Amino acid sequence: MAIHSQFVLDPSLNVPINPQLKCGEEWTAVNGTDDDDDDDDDHFRHPSPITFHVTLPAMRDDDRIVKLTFNTRDKSSGVLLPWEPRATSKPDDDDNDNVGDPYFFERGFYLEAKTGFQPWPGTRLMIEAFTCMKNERMDYWQMRLARNDLTILEVGAGVGIVGTCLAAVGGNVLVTDLSVLVEHGIMPNLRRNDRRRHHRARDGNDVAAPPEGGRLDDFFLDSRDRHRIEDGWAQAVVLDWFVPISEQIPRTTSSALDVIVACDCMWMRKLIDPLFSVISTLFRQSSNRPSFLFTYQRRNMTGVFIGMEELLERIERRGWIVECIAWRTIAVEGDGEQDLHLFEVMPAKSF
Repeated sequence: MAIHSQFVLDPSLNVPINPQLKCGEEWTAVNGTDDDDDDDDDHFRHPSPITFHVTLPAMRDDDRIVKLTFNTRDKSSGVLLPWEPRATSKPDDDDNDNVGDPYFFERGFYLEAKTGFQPWPGTRLMIEAFTCMKNERMDYWQMRLARNDLTILEVGAGVGIVGTCLAAVGGNVLVTDLSVLVEHGIMPNLRRNDRRRHHRARDGNDVAAPPEGGRLDDFFLDSRDRHRIEDGWAQAVVLDWFVPISEQIPRTTSSALDVIVACDCMWMRKLIDPLFSVISTLFRQSSNRPSFLFTYQRRNMTGVFIGMEELLERIERRGWIVECIAWRTIAVEGDGEQDLHLFEVMPAKSF
């Protein structure tokens, strides 16, 4: 198999971490209570769950501080800055020391599903790119978000951190992953960040009804609840890359798609071709010639992990155009310093 020529980092694309975006995490008591999650989220049944939070940079003129919270199954990896709060040690909880994974026997629970229950380095870079990165390529998408005129499909969303944040700044987002992650990760986290839910808790009134008519109504699925996340909307949808997309997402949705995003899920070699088949179908069905933005982290491992040159070669083999938008060096606990990249893939003009 031909291998893509050695990828060379462009120093001009190196982006420092933007301190306007703030993250943190803490252990949450297993049997604790949370005013936002007292009736329908199942995460307090999980052994020693983590609450991960993101405070977004202000993108509007109203100076609102938007803080979103997410339940995860494990501590984040390579996301937090040295001064940000982190769950450094596990709280004493003898009852949970030997508890197995509660979803181990559920359909669709594989290694890739297990890793989806925690935040990884690309989370921060992707959120920065759409909210506060000074980059000509991202300026256009940031403008579309400010106009509430951007439809986004996130693949391999894990617990939904990126998709929820993109909705909060004005996006209309389908947050997708395997069924076990949608049911136990994405949906509970969308509910806990739903602006209408918090508003009803205060005065019993809805903030806004879901959009009706036009392109956005075509984009969202009628069979799923939509969640009002600050300035935008989000919806959780099951998308298994090994199942034909026509059986999971209607053509009206893919036709209205502007952007596809993927964070930290381009690492296992066996998943690349199934994912690219999904991307190819979305490229073909969309009326908008969408872009596919993904993060890739170089790892000090081989074998089941795909290398960057092989990944880029597989992209170009499909006739797609791929460019690096930004990169930075990150420190990963236990694995040293590694380069993290943000790539944009576009279909050929004649696609």
